Amino acid sequence: MISKRTMYAINFLFLCILIVAVSVPQAIAAEMQLWGKPLTIHGYLNQSVGVGISGEYFDTQKRFQSAIFQGLIEGTYEPKRNVMVFMSGKLNADWAYPALSNNTLWQEKGFDKSRDRLYMLDDFKDVLHEAHVTWRPQTFYFRVGKQIVRWGETDGFRLMDQINPVDQRRGLADVEFETTILPAWLARAEYAVANPPEWCQGMSFQAIFNPNLEFRPNESIKPGNDFSGIWAPYLETSLGGRYPLDFARIGSPVLQLEEPSGSDGFEYALRARAVVHDAAMTLNYYYGRDKDPVAVLAGPAKREISQYDGRLTIHPNYRGFYPRFRFIGGTFTKDIDALQSTFLGGVAPLFRFEAFYAFNKTFASDFRNIFTEHDEVRWAAGADWKVKIDALNPIAFFTISPQFYHRKIVGYPDNDTLSGPNGEPLRENNYQASLMISTSYMGGKLQPSVFWLRNISEQADFVRPQLTYSWSHHWRYTLGAIFFDGEKEKKSYQQFKHKDQVYFTVSYRF
Repeated sequence: MISKRTMYAINFLFLCILIVAVSVPQAIAAEMQLWGKPLTIHGYLNQSVGVGISGEYFDTQKRFQSAIFQGLIEGTYEPKRNVMVFMSGKLNADWAYPALSNNTLWQEKGFDKSRDRLYMLDDFKDVLHEAHVTWRPQTFYFRVGKQIVRWGETDGFRLMDQINPVDQRRGLADVEFETTILPAWLARAEYAVANPPEWCQGMSFQAIFNPNLEFRPNESIKPGNDFSGIWAPYLETSLGGRYPLDFARIGSPVLQLEEPSGSDGFEYALRARAVVHDAAMTLNYYYGRDKDPVAVLAGPAKREISQYDGRLTIHPNYRGFYPRFRFIGGTFTKDIDALQSTFLGGVAPLFRFEAFYAFNKTFASDFRNIFTEHDEVRWAAGADWKVKIDALNPIAFFTISPQFYHRKIVGYPDNDTLSGPNGEPLRENNYQASLMISTSYMGGKLQPSVFWLRNISEQADFVRPQLTYSWSHHWRYTLGAIFFDGEKEKKSYQQFKHKDQVYFTVSYRF
């Protein structure tokens, strides 16, 4: 167990390294020699400011509400031709917590109580991002250490990517989405077939083992301003009385969770990949643990009176565990040459598909308050198409990326409702879709984009327009906004209807 004093020292040292990297970019952000072998160090600094635009509500902070800083530094060292050592560290803080510490409304709404969890992510597991050694003897590939493994072909939907947990503590406005994937301590081995069959352009096999040195679940958003800060989903339940007892808010849950320890948390993953007629195909198998817990109610709830308006807040009591997760599936990726059009710029769209079948997945029965198991099917299809629209941009292409996602629970019970991890209500069939459109102007310096995520089943939307200006190789500025909407109370993005925000980010890369 690392003491707080040690952690402060690590963070201070890390911050000093970042400052030096910015101050002397030519000396740091370049390849250098260590014991006569190449060493490369680079990274980035991001400072983002978020402003709430929904108005004055219990579950949000009007106007200034976040100031997220992220710093990442990574180094690659190659002591031998086929050996690589990689390590990266990360510093993540939200300066809104000290800035708003004396704000009366911030305190009355309970946002200050989430400070210990969200102000500075300074646990050693957060500061040490990746740390692994890679050995490449001929057609083999071995990597041991804290790393990220990406299996999926879709964006926004986590389907095949179940090996690494994700971090959503900063909500849906994290300044660097790719850094929300959390590395895990893994052993990874791959073999590329030197002489594949004639019908195959390439073939490889991959095996992954998680020895459960540190069980790391998903860092998820949960109800309660005292837990998730400004990103806490808003939930309430009717009490049938008169003000202030006409309804009660659902606060942070009291969780009694069993975490897998030792060999009980071992995870295994296998993948075979082949390229046939320019189509990349994989067959995937995973046996491990769900990174989100499944839970049922366990006894009376804790209650308290809100300092903001005197209403009752209920903190439900749950018991649960991280269930087994077993699936077999595959992915398919190929350019669709038949859709190549000279009129649209002459670029064929890239088609992406992935699917799996999960066995005996654990759910919670909302009516019976018990755990139950069902198989399930998940699949997603998407495309990336670069098209030319001269009327809007005579020089650069537009990248249009639509996606569709379907999740089906096999044998869904009649007269009951099932909930998945974190209490997410699920139907027998669950549908989502997304659309990403982007282009560039000024020689690639100005990049407008818009991302739209639609929960078809719950009729809810998340929209993020964004404009990025790359002033130089080092400096980048981003102005964006996020909007939430939903037609069904307490469902999907409707729970975030007061979270609309405008944000501005300054990024320095070295």
